[in-house]
Amino acid sequence: MTGALAAGLCYALAWRGKVVSARKARLKNILTPLGIQAIEATIYKQDSWYDGQPCIVLDYSKTSFVARQVRDEIREIAPGVFLGLVFWGRRHILDFALDFTH
Repeated sequence: MTGALAAGLCYALAWRGKVVSARKARLKNILTPLGIQAIEATIYKQDSWYDGQPCIVLDYSKTSFVARQVRDEIREIAPGVFLGLVFWGRRHILDFALDFTH
């Protein structure tokens, strides 16, 4: 399966995006075609586990039973576009992009 096909299937069946509340420093993932908001994370700035440089952390450890081992690190690479790394525990397992320009 190609990466594009896997991403398309994931979007169609499960993960649809994120809703961010900057005021609360929280986010919720949007799941299923029904748009269910679940799997909450806290948001804060910290040095990256990957390279020690500053990043924005999406931390699920205290807000989600399902994703408590997950830590996302994101950096803005263009206005409104972020590149992300996913960690399971301390292991880097996946990369993703977020586009807030639409």
